[in-house]
Amino acid sequence: MKPLILLCCTAALLAGCSKTDPNSPGALRQAIFKDMLRTSETLGGMVRGRTSYDPAVFSRDALKLKALASAPWSHFPEFDASGASHASAGQFKAAAQQLETATTQLAAQAGPAASMADIRPRFAAVEESCAACHKVFRPE
Repeated sequence: MKPLILLCCTAALLAGCSKTDPNSPGALRQAIFKDMLRTSETLGGMVRGRTSYDPAVFSRDALKLKALASAPWSHFPEFDASGASHASAGQFKAAAQQLETATTQLAAQAGPAASMADIRPRFAAVEESCAACHKVFRPE
């Protein structure tokens, strides 16, 4: 009986330890990236014709994505200034800048007079910048 009680108490304690601090850098980054994903899914639905194109909604969400694109980087740890990590830091900053540039261009293109033909390549550039960063820094 004692081993069963000990096992249950240990399991309960460990379950309480698994909760992530919502204000930790990792949790904050994750929340921002999830918001970016939800926003880009709305935009992607319009670009791919799954939902009807609403220029006002597209413009609003493109501006939101632009704002979100600059938000997660301060929640990443600093890279070590030596060797491979230094090169990775440069690559990472370049990838972050590419995403910010792509989202800025998308937001600038979106608007009441924007056609989907004009928007499509800008949205593709945003998706490509996400994929390129994931390929290098999140390969799983």
